[in-house]
Amino acid sequence: MHTNIQFLTWVFFDNTDELLNLNTKEVIKLEPQVAQLLRLFIYSNGELLAREAISEHIWPNIIVEDNSLYQLLTKLRRLLNDNPKQPKVIKTIPKKGYQFITRTDVYTSQETPLISKKNKLLTQSQWWKWATIPVVIVCSSAIAFYSKNTIKTPKPTYELSDLSYDLGLEYNVDAHKTKDLIAYIKNFNNLVFSNKQGVVLNTIKFPSRIHHPSWHHELDLITFWQYYQDQCILHVYKSSGQAIHRAKGQKCTRSRASSWLSSTQLTINVAHGAHFKPFHYDFNTGKALALPITLNAGDTFQHSIKAWQGKTYYLITSTDHSSKLITLDGTVHMQWAHPISLLSYDPKQQSIITNNSDKHHTLVATTRDGHQHIIANAVQGMFTDLSIDLAGDIYTAVETWQVNIRDKDGLPIFSTTSIDYLPVSNPLGETAFMSKRSGVCEVYLHADDQIKQLSYNQGYDYVKHIEWQPKLNLLLTNRDKNVLLYDRQGKVSQFSPEQVSTITQLGWHTNERVWIYDTHTLSTYTLTGQRLKEVALQVDALIYDNQNAQWLVFDNYTLYTVNNLANLSTHENWTLIHRFSQQQYNQLRNFKLRDNTLYWLSSWSAKDYIWQLPLEETSISLIKSDELIWHYDIAKDNSLNIAKMEAIEGDIKKLTRLVTPQ
Repeated sequence: MHTNIQFLTWVFFDNTDELLNLNTKEVIKLEPQVAQLLRLFIYSNGELLAREAISEHIWPNIIVEDNSLYQLLTKLRRLLNDNPKQPKVIKTIPKKGYQFITRTDVYTSQETPLISKKNKLLTQSQWWKWATIPVVIVCSSAIAFYSKNTIKTPKPTYELSDLSYDLGLEYNVDAHKTKDLIAYIKNFNNLVFSNKQGVVLNTIKFPSRIHHPSWHHELDLITFWQYYQDQCILHVYKSSGQAIHRAKGQKCTRSRASSWLSSTQLTINVAHGAHFKPFHYDFNTGKALALPITLNAGDTFQHSIKAWQGKTYYLITSTDHSSKLITLDGTVHMQWAHPISLLSYDPKQQSIITNNSDKHHTLVATTRDGHQHIIANAVQGMFTDLSIDLAGDIYTAVETWQVNIRDKDGLPIFSTTSIDYLPVSNPLGETAFMSKRSGVCEVYLHADDQIKQLSYNQGYDYVKHIEWQPKLNLLLTNRDKNVLLYDRQGKVSQFSPEQVSTITQLGWHTNERVWIYDTHTLSTYTLTGQRLKEVALQVDALIYDNQNAQWLVFDNYTLYTVNNLANLSTHENWTLIHRFSQQQYNQLRNFKLRDNTLYWLSSWSAKDYIWQLPLEETSISLIKSDELIWHYDIAKDNSLNIAKMEAIEGDIKKLTRLVTPQ
């Protein structure tokens, strides 16, 4: 089957989900379901496609609302400039379905498109069509290391194969550098050992979630993390299943893969709170010593790896979302202009393999002199793990999922075509939410059965907060350190608060004032960004209760009320409401107030819990627990809406090196 198909002034690149406009030379990276829909039309040979057949093809075994296909079709028509009243590409056959009405030809031009539009979300096509095709490196200027570099590295070729393909989730793969062994996690709780052809040798099941196996470079020893209650526990096993070492649990929020220094020493990476820190860990003493990483203002540590000459290097992300690889003395060995979250060292090429600027959809090799080449593109889903053995063979996990907002009956509220999350409803029944429909976190409004995009941005800025004004005219949200206000038409204004640290919480103090907290300082601002008051404060979390004109403060497993801003600085003026259990309080976040009732999320053994506490009572109720709850919302009728990761599939892939550069 041909992979480059031309129709009218368009070319569809089937293997990359890209659409080229021949008139403008502009390339559009299609969203996964948009690409699936276009692919279905192109290969239909002009046959009539019933609505039910299209829906089943795009959303197999998933219940979607009636207008999901209409939304997807509208998006595709807009990309193609195809007027449904005078169609040139897709014709609607009333009460029957749709028909692709234009001629298609094979596109044979060898020209490489150079102008790219917005990078879209996931690259998602039918994996079985491409599983037997070698993944060939192509030159690209899409990822920058140093802008002056040209790509001169020879082009090795890799053959792609499946090492696991059962239903379910396989992820966190690590390949032994010298032995015929790999290890990966299956369905959260199972540690699987197999050979490098994918034959399972042993499986060990744990009572709670495990993460990030990491082999010793020579010995049959592997370390991994177990999430148990509010702790991370480090284990060391042999592939036979024999337990060698179990560290004392330490309180943490997240963990990442460890790096072996010797048979008894590791560099471990854990987070207690928002940021990771590296530690030197010794099995013999059981002690973890914090490593003195040199960080500039605004830098955060992300990960550690062993690379050239067996040394340990540390991945750092800056406030502008750029990344760098440093050693303990602060020397910068590599830099990238985009966030790096996936990296591994290739001992065969002596290069670093990372994700590209479109996050996890492409693997890119960077040598120490700055030369780059693309290793592989994710034909379906995205790369989530990466490991390389001494032969230069790459082992990776490729995952697909969606984040959908569903109501109390489990039905999707908007559609299943995007990653939708952070919903916040108001008493009028309107819901504002974040979405990655455009590949970037954007603000949307769902009202009167219509969805309207309110923000338009590019880049890597994160959005963690969104809240309705008490009188419901404006929305308050953040984009990194900036505060933004939207009405029902779009952005009204934005400002940069004076706090230095990252915004951890914000909200409405009155209809004309907002409050911002950064773990050190609580400040109030006018809607134009003028700071009014400032209070030094270090608590676990807080929110403002507009209905009762009081602060709710979470500190040391206890909930307090405080009458006014001035009293926040004096603990004696706090009134105790409730004391929480460890499970109710661990990693508490995402607070909601509705009808004098407080809701929040917590995590326990890496599982998510939603709790409810009427402020006039002292009894806490658990109203929902599940894996991978991103956010939730309290609807107009006080029912619970859930935004969670679902339809998760993950497989372990192998990229076998076929050509060695000379």
